Amino acid sequence: MKRVYYEPEYVSKFVCDGPSCGGACCKDWQIEIDGKAANRYRERNSNIADFKDGKYYINLNGDNACPFLTDQCLCGLQLSEGEPFLSGTCRTFPRRTYFIDDFCVRTLSLACPIAANLALSEPMKFKTTETDDETDVYNPNVPDDLLDYLIEVQMTGIHILQESRLSIDQRLIILGFYLDRLDEIITADNLEEIDNLCALYQSEDFFNSQVPAMLKSVQYDRAAYEKIMLEVFAKAEIITNPNLEARQKNSDILTNYLVNEFFGNTYPWRTEGAISQNYGLFVLTYKILEALIGEGEPIEVVIWFSRNIDHDVEYYRWLQTKAGLDVLKIMRILHND
Repeated sequence: MKRVYYEPEYVSKFVCDGPSCGGACCKDWQIEIDGKAANRYRERNSNIADFKDGKYYINLNGDNACPFLTDQCLCGLQLSEGEPFLSGTCRTFPRRTYFIDDFCVRTLSLACPIAANLALSEPMKFKTTETDDETDVYNPNVPDDLLDYLIEVQMTGIHILQESRLSIDQRLIILGFYLDRLDEIITADNLEEIDNLCALYQSEDFFNSQVPAMLKSVQYDRAAYEKIMLEVFAKAEIITNPNLEARQKNSDILTNYLVNEFFGNTYPWRTEGAISQNYGLFVLTYKILEALIGEGEPIEVVIWFSRNIDHDVEYYRWLQTKAGLDVLKIMRILHND
């Protein structure tokens, strides 16, 4: 059965290349597989998987890698049995797909080196495709009555995030105003106003006439930034000094990261929390990455961040508690210059 996908253009260019990336998705991670796949895998290796906390996980070997990973960093199971034999996790990674009513949205996880190089190397554009691809899909946290608005809401947010006349922090401030107003409209059950809101925030006149005053109304609170971010860094065991020069030099890569993150995690509904909490989570996640840029080759930093921070479920649950502030407080930890 054919499926319709709305996705960044780079997704169709992706081809798994284990030798180039070093088998990154098969090493050092806790690899979850489904029960049927676990039984199939156990026929090849009786000790391949353990059942704990209601899930099956692959037992990694002495190199902390999947036992089926070959010396050429390819999947031995796929080579011998074909892709349909694999678990959903192994078959679909790095694809990240959400089912939205009668179509799907799809991106790639930047924890994959091949995907990261594709996604971060050029401005992100989107397209609709129709294929027979039957990759596993997830149901998003978007409320049912807002599913029809998801793409419009996201494309407006992405329009703001790609506004190159503003600094990234300024874009995040305007994104905060936009999402705050969106939340007010939804709370008032006035959903027909969403179209007008999105049209406003995508208009040239709005950015010329209203955005300067909006930015001027938000004052950076250095003390609040230090209080929040020092705790966030400590929890993630990050020791770094933010590098302003590196942030400016790599603004295109950071922009592409933000767009991929916003779209791929169905913001502003990544979690079941309030829109304000989702906005806070989005900003704090970016601020962690921003502080790390300059610690090495930028795309390699994004890959490391996605593998070690962005996939840490427990850390993200904790980070949500730090993000539980109102939109204005979050905006005040952003630079407006």
